Amino acid sequence: MANNDSDFHKVLAKNVTLQYPKLSQTHRFNTQKQASEPCAPTASNAAWSVAFDMPKEQAKPLYEELRAHYEACRSRNSKMPQFKTIFGMKKLKDEHGNETGIVQFAAKRNGMKKDGTPNKAPTVIDGQKQAMADLNFWGGSKGSVRAWAVAVIDPDGNGGISLLLDAVQVTEARYGDGGMDDFDTVESKADPFEQAKAPLTEQKRENIKEELGDDIPW
Repeated sequence: MANNDSDFHKVLAKNVTLQYPKLSQTHRFNTQKQASEPCAPTASNAAWSVAFDMPKEQAKPLYEELRAHYEACRSRNSKMPQFKTIFGMKKLKDEHGNETGIVQFAAKRNGMKKDGTPNKAPTVIDGQKQAMADLNFWGGSKGSVRAWAVAVIDPDGNGGISLLLDAVQVTEARYGDGGMDDFDTVESKADPFEQAKAPLTEQKRENIKEELGDDIPW
């Protein structure tokens, strides 16, 4: 786990397309079925998660920002390997294998902390900053994602950035039959999750470590 303020880098991806939202409860990937399935927070690899899409021209600066954060962390820890990837990031392609110009990132929060206690679910709010009642919205919804970027090393020894999910704002929710996708979108003109951008205090850093409880990517 990161051990000082600069090991945590806040990421705020605003006005993006949300994909594969699993926020109403924890899920895990079933290797036999090759599909994600709901599970208890105590299950192995249980997590809340969401992916988000953005155009390549917007994704490139974010990629560079995250890579720079990794290099800054590495400068303080000589045991870290060279940067390899942003875990969960991929360039989307069409049915013919051609790049679409859209890049997808992913963020998650484990159901359990390393100490074996339950983790808090990520905060999910609507365009008015009120807690959402129905979290079963579909991919294709619009909103913003806040996460903490942490430099990690995966089990294969690859160094990269993992996005630890903190909060989601849904400004345009898409649902199935009988859904509520006719509401107006509320434009977010500022950080939708907090009023001030104060630096991390010691207490805030400890709160992040306590709530996220993990630093292993996927």
